[in-house]
Amino acid sequence: MSDDDAPPDPAEPPAADGRGPTEPTTESESLVLTYVAPFLGVLLIAAGLPLTIVGGYVVVQDSVGLCGTPSITATPVDEYEDFPETVEVLPAEELTAAERAAIEEALESPLREGTIDGDVANREALFEGAVIPYEGERYYVQITSRNSCLAAEPLLFPIGGIAILVGIAGVLTPPIYRKMAGFEERMRGD
Repeated sequence: MSDDDAPPDPAEPPAADGRGPTEPTTESESLVLTYVAPFLGVLLIAAGLPLTIVGGYVVVQDSVGLCGTPSITATPVDEYEDFPETVEVLPAEELTAAERAAIEEALESPLREGTIDGDVANREALFEGAVIPYEGERYYVQITSRNSCLAAEPLLFPIGGIAILVGIAGVLTPPIYRKMAGFEERMRGD
């Protein structure tokens, strides 16, 4: 049996026998690079994903039309049995064009809902609910959904993206380090 066929000494690290993958040289490097770096990488990825999603949504929500248009309902006052007399009456002449268009949309809709696409000058009155005389009828009109825009810093998107990239680098640290250590061992051996 020649020296090449001899079984490797279990006390020697695999890099010393020239056959196995090269491992980090010290115990502390091995623990940090094998466990701590990937764990921190996964944490950064987990934190970066929601930051990127929320930050990206904040940037595009208004331009895509995902927010800022409240919904209203318009119900004839006659349909209520005991309608309170204390509800504010808002003349139709005081409504903006967008509010008037939303009331017309709600009256034509089978669900009696409309969307205010534009200026909302009577937001507080409509949020509390108001009686609006319109085309000979009295309607109880109320904002049912504010559909307000999400308020967050747009910088969350790039911060989240950077956290994801750094996290990926942390997760890939052990295999990259092993390849670099193996390359270094091969360079020393030649």
